[in-house]
Amino acid sequence: MTTSREGVVRPLGGFERTIDFYMRQNPLQFSLVAEIDRPVPEAELTAALAKLRLRHPLLAVTVDRAAPEAVYRWTDRVSPVTTLPESTPWQAVVAAEQTRPIPSAPGPLVRAALLPRGRRCDIVLTFAHQITDGVGGLRAMLDLVAALDGEEQVPGGVPEAQEALLARVITPPGTVVAAAQPDDPRMSATGELAAFSGHLPHLQALALDQELTTRLVHRCRRESASVHAALCAAAAVVFHRRGREFVRVLTPVDLRRACDLPDEVVNRFVGARTSSEAHEADDFWKLARSTRESLMRQRAPHVLQAGAAQLTEHAPASGPEAEAMMAAATAADIQITNLGVAEPRRHGAGTLTALWGPAQITQLRGEHVLGVVTVGGRLRMTELTHEPVAGLVGDIGAVLAEACAEPEAGAERA
Repeated sequence: MTTSREGVVRPLGGFERTIDFYMRQNPLQFSLVAEIDRPVPEAELTAALAKLRLRHPLLAVTVDRAAPEAVYRWTDRVSPVTTLPESTPWQAVVAAEQTRPIPSAPGPLVRAALLPRGRRCDIVLTFAHQITDGVGGLRAMLDLVAALDGEEQVPGGVPEAQEALLARVITPPGTVVAAAQPDDPRMSATGELAAFSGHLPHLQALALDQELTTRLVHRCRRESASVHAALCAAAAVVFHRRGREFVRVLTPVDLRRACDLPDEVVNRFVGARTSSEAHEADDFWKLARSTRESLMRQRAPHVLQAGAAQLTEHAPASGPEAEAMMAAATAADIQITNLGVAEPRRHGAGTLTALWGPAQITQLRGEHVLGVVTVGGRLRMTELTHEPVAGLVGDIGAVLAEACAEPEAGAERA
């Protein structure tokens, strides 16, 4: 593909077009927060963002909707940086960022906020969803920190559209016999969109301490679960304890890890839903294991490829069609985007001490969007919603602590 900085980059793929159609009426963007242990002047951050455009080309594009088929075009504009007063909490910045749509033009489709903190600082990056997902945003943030540390950015190529890449890199299996799953109409119940109002979402955030994070990882391994499955189970337990009989959890599945794809700034995900009944909340680790098994079935490469092919075949051709598809595909009691463990390169003058996010709102009524990332041995959760449940994130942390304090499976009981 061309790496010229003039003209058309490439057409949007089917999934990207769906997001773009949706975003014409419903802002869809997310923020990540990095805490850095040194001050960063605005000029230095601007220069590092300029270098980042070479490493990740989709950070240097705009979306041209005037063509018969929407295309990415290069833009020479550098991502804007807003420096805020020292007393500004990042939580307020992140909430406000969700009320300010990122226009498709003139680009670029990412912006930055700098929050000085005396001898340290916080950096907030906000990405339009047409160009990347949470894992891609994390890659950009980690590379930005590396650029601030003086590391040269190796120029990158333009990533392929998701459907084209999956069709090329996944070898179709032979005969696959999948166990029949009973149809449950509750799983396919469609969500309801709320018109974008510009109102500030409510934000809750919590960092588990290192000791609990370590115990959680250890216990998940012993229980044949995963940290993400435990998070899903904990959220379900919280909702069940508050009276919900049936809970759906939406997980964006990262195709990079599922299909061994390059770690690029681009959209590489599909949604997977898991569910639970109220009685399942009584056995936390059994619920976590069943959640992990369900997610593993849904993230099998041939299943992901089939889903991408179906989207290509039935891609929305208008905003209302995209809204209907998103309302059906993303409806859940809670969405949990877990970016996993971030591993910053620790040479140079600056150190990444904490990460928060991804934080976003999708405009569905009753939604709770929980972003999770672990750095420095601490798992951090950030939740956004327009319909807050008091203490939701704290209760999820408490359920995890409770589960990790229980005797392990097979252990002798006093």
